[in-house]
Amino acid sequence: MLKQNTSITKIQDAIGRLLSGIPLTPNQWTLLSLLVAFVAAGFIAFFNNLFIGLFLFVLAGALDMVDGAVARARGTVSKFGGFIDGVADRFVEASFLFSFMFYPLPTVFIDPKIWVAAVMFFGTSMPSFIRAYADHKEIIEKKRALALSGICERSERIIILVVGLLAGISYSMEFFIYALMLISLLSLITILQRLIEISGTIKE
Repeated sequence: MLKQNTSITKIQDAIGRLLSGIPLTPNQWTLLSLLVAFVAAGFIAFFNNLFIGLFLFVLAGALDMVDGAVARARGTVSKFGGFIDGVADRFVEASFLFSFMFYPLPTVFIDPKIWVAAVMFFGTSMPSFIRAYADHKEIIEKKRALALSGICERSERIIILVVGLLAGISYSMEFFIYALMLISLLSLITILQRLIEISGTIKE
């Protein structure tokens, strides 16, 4: 895993050096990814165009990786930039999911909007909230909070969402619902993992 992350970082750094000459600050790259994500949500919500919506969301994800790479290439990495990037990440993911509140999804067991809401709460919100709140309450150290494990974090959620939507576009949108169900389950496991890990650090 460490070697894989190192390889990905090297690729991102190479892209950052390549794009660092473009007159956009890292924060502007972040806002650009957010703008593209909102446009993508519009294509899904108002035009029911899943193909263009998915393409633009993947583009938004790619742009989201550029900001940090450009900051490292220019030597302008900052805590505020990291904060803005993290906030934008949540808006990008939430806009993608929220757009499906307006899309005619098939019902699998229950209303599909409930599955979308479950992913937004258990996936997008709670795992990161648990990490941040444990640090805020000083239950665990910040370094330990950042290292909290989880079977389904943001990268895994995005992969499952993209694969599920591709299967939905190609075959049946029920596959996308199954992807939402899987994320909900794995996110619940992630929440339990983090709660157990945090509880294990508490000294009576």
